Amino acid sequence: MRTPSTLLETNCLVLAKSRLLDIAPIFNLIQAGSLNGNFSNLYAQPRYMAGLGIQLFSLWRGGRIRLPDGTWHRANMQVLRVGGDFAGFVILRHETGQPSEVEIYMCGVEDEFRAKGLGEWMLRAALSGLPGGCSLFADCLPDSVQMKSLLKKLGFDQTSLATSTQVPGCAQRFVRK
Repeated sequence: MRTPSTLLETNCLVLAKSRLLDIAPIFNLIQAGSLNGNFSNLYAQPRYMAGLGIQLFSLWRGGRIRLPDGTWHRANMQVLRVGGDFAGFVILRHETGQPSEVEIYMCGVEDEFRAKGLGEWMLRAALSGLPGGCSLFADCLPDSVQMKSLLKKLGFDQTSLATSTQVPGCAQRFVRK
């Protein structure tokens, strides 16, 4: 099995700024994840599908994301490539007025690349680019078992049930100081 370290040694593993052509695979990964409970099931509804496409384009184009409450936030979208192919993505959102508070807004790894440590490598690489002293958080849906496990491995603690305007339903908040 090729691990993240062997892929790095052969220059096959890269976390890079997203490109326009990455929007479709990111969209598809979010759609698949919404059907199994990893993302909001609203993304499976046509109205929200259109909004998701617009969100991803706006994020790629302008580095900003609009939340359901209508507020705009600075964010960045990076993609994981294995041998040049799309393998996953991560979106980090910066709190308005709180530049040192960052949310892991969304992330996902394609099925064929799961259970190989690539999600952990991707998040570590994305988080390592943040300024020191950042407060990090993520809101997870109850069915996001793999993400919750990964967050705990990365030193996040589950603090509470998040009553969030961003995540419909009962999300669980994870925090790392």
